[in-house]
Amino acid sequence: MMAVTSALSSTDDFYEQDVQDQLVQEIQSAGKQKNVSMFAFTATPKPTTLRLFGRPDKHGNYRAFHLYSMKQAIEEGFILDVLANYTTYRTYFELNKEIADDPELKTTEAKRQIAKQIDLDDTNITQRTKIIIEHFRKHVMSELGNQAKAMVIMSSRKAAVKYQKAFQKYIEDHKYADMGILVAFSGKVKDNESEFTEASINGFSEDRTAREFNKDAYRFLLVANKYQVGFDQPKLTAMYVMKKIAGVNAVQTLSRLNRICPPYEKTPFVLDFANEYEDIEKAFAPYYTTTLLADTVNKQLVYNLVEKIDGFYVIDPMSIESVNTILHKQQITSRDKKNLNFYFGATEKKIKEFDELIQKEIVVTLKHFVRCYEFLLQVSSLDDIELQKLYNCISYLLKYINISRPGQGYDLTGKIKASKFAQKQTGQYVKGTNRSNPVAKLPMADEIGLSDDKKKKLSEIIDEINQATGSNFDRDIAVKAMLQLRDLMMKSSDLRSSAKNNSEQDFKLSYFDRLDDMLIAGLKQNKEFFTLLLNSNELKKEVLGTFASEIYNSLREGVDK
Repeated sequence: MMAVTSALSSTDDFYEQDVQDQLVQEIQSAGKQKNVSMFAFTATPKPTTLRLFGRPDKHGNYRAFHLYSMKQAIEEGFILDVLANYTTYRTYFELNKEIADDPELKTTEAKRQIAKQIDLDDTNITQRTKIIIEHFRKHVMSELGNQAKAMVIMSSRKAAVKYQKAFQKYIEDHKYADMGILVAFSGKVKDNESEFTEASINGFSEDRTAREFNKDAYRFLLVANKYQVGFDQPKLTAMYVMKKIAGVNAVQTLSRLNRICPPYEKTPFVLDFANEYEDIEKAFAPYYTTTLLADTVNKQLVYNLVEKIDGFYVIDPMSIESVNTILHKQQITSRDKKNLNFYFGATEKKIKEFDELIQKEIVVTLKHFVRCYEFLLQVSSLDDIELQKLYNCISYLLKYINISRPGQGYDLTGKIKASKFAQKQTGQYVKGTNRSNPVAKLPMADEIGLSDDKKKKLSEIIDEINQATGSNFDRDIAVKAMLQLRDLMMKSSDLRSSAKNNSEQDFKLSYFDRLDDMLIAGLKQNKEFFTLLLNSNELKKEVLGTFASEIYNSLREGVDK
């Protein structure tokens, strides 16, 4: 959006101005233009789209100028209800270590590696392949005058390659006719020393995939992050889902099935191995009748992010000035490019002096600043040259730095073995879409959850308390009580004021001073456990210190639980 408005309002004499004037013009050209009208047409309006294009109603909510709802379109027969025939499966297996040692692993990354290995396990692939093909033959294939087709949503490009081989083998072994398979993914995939592309597997160029899939010979399209948005194929009758999908992505993906196919009566089918029906239903709820944006946008959010970035001490203010001077030259020389690399390299070096989790936090904060600044520039009169300089610098910096994902220090490949696979049907739903939850939130206003790593840490602390004191505190109950205590802290005006006016280190002093008051206020949640914490400063700091940084960052960013 920012690039569009800038392009439509650009002038030829931009580089004839000095840097200060260029920065002013950048800010002005990125915002609303008197001579430009923009219109958005979408069935799945994101919160940012509503804020940019919506109109405030009498309650202050932003809503679409005109609406033809999903509910109305389904009732009038223009689209189909893709949740009306929805079946869920769950994969069960037994996991065993193949090594003698017991390494310390970061919970989230370990789970990610295990999930990937399970997903690509040959036995798992064989079982799922059989379920999908036999389901298609028995329940889908004869639909639309025997023209029905299916899309399989793969978890990765490598999964698409492996499943294509498994599908082909199963079909050939059973001598099934008219069941051609195509794949759709970008780039190259290596598997067993061989390299595959969409074109090499399908036998023709990528730009022909959609046209070829329309032919009678092809029944299955195995996709990895392609054709999940905007693909219009009325013969698509079934979808088999192998990966987690959520929010607007879930709606857009499953909606590939909602096209009617006259003169046939089409009944869409979904068989899902990766998601719970309730979660998918919640994803559709905001778009079923109408979508409203109910939270607000303010400039303070951007300035809070700037303060947080400054607190990392990784970006030299002089570098910001130098980078902008170079970026606004009419012609950038090779020497200029070397200087840019020097400035960005120096920043990257400072970032990498921190441990991996802090590195990730810094990069996430930088990206958050860029997104928020771009968005707020579109919807408000944010006229700040210093912010524009910082935005220009960080935008290029993010393209330069390469921070590896934390938690990858231990590779589980070949160190675990899964066996006793079983695919079990866990639900069959025929009620269709009937829930409406129209209120949406901007992404910068998301509430903070509790990560798996933090849950694990808290559970381990409670186990240690039980062993040391002879107590028998229930882990789930104790964790729930601590979350309720965290909520009390998030609502404290004193802590909010402290977070706003202090560094994180100084904030923690007032945070720990308030712990006793909060424990007393929350005694009714878990009297025995909280009394134990009140009587032990060491335990109190260990348990409730878990939330200190989270609460500080949330209060600084104005996120109120």
